[in-house]
Amino acid sequence: MKIALVGATGNIGRQIARHALANGHQVTAIVRSRAELPAELAGAQLASAALDDTATLAAAISGHDVLASAYGPRPGDDIGQIAVVAGQLVAAARQAHVPRLVVVGGAGSLEIAPGQQLVDTPDFPAAYRPFALAAREALSVLRAAPDIDWTFFSPAAEIGPGDERGTWRVQAKTFLADAQGHSHISYADYGAAFVAELEAHRYPREIITAAY
Repeated sequence: MKIALVGATGNIGRQIARHALANGHQVTAIVRSRAELPAELAGAQLASAALDDTATLAAAISGHDVLASAYGPRPGDDIGQIAVVAGQLVAAARQAHVPRLVVVGGAGSLEIAPGQQLVDTPDFPAAYRPFALAAREALSVLRAAPDIDWTFFSPAAEIGPGDERGTWRVQAKTFLADAQGHSHISYADYGAAFVAELEAHRYPREIITAAY
């Protein structure tokens, strides 16, 4: 599979690239700068493209089977860029005739009960609410693109460094937690789960999540 990957130098993107390359896929990392690339990108092809330059981005992803995105705003960036970038990715995929788009989403858009999303619960942490609302708007952008085969892949509520267990659960639409009520996953296992979905293509036009 030929995978074009946006956000390849971030914590999540590096793990997606590492697992995709280990599984024998061709990865093109869409980067802003070729300086100080992480070791996980060894073996990937590199292409420089600004996300707001649709023509250049479309040229970089042309010929790929899927456009994957681990985009996340940098410190100081406008959080609203999450939804803006979703629109930019849709536009580039459409122009390049790349049929499939899989993006790293946010757990706040998952349901804890029919019709009730996690971000709308009273106990949702205020510090994470702006990000969750921006991610939900990005999901709306994807849902408004009927010609794109998208998947919005939300990590668990807590994602960070940790051991690679090699096991996880994936579920559509609904928030996942373990028996103790914790919703968590390591970057490494989330990257593996993301690549597994790229390969299996089980959840077209759905929001899904992975957690232990």
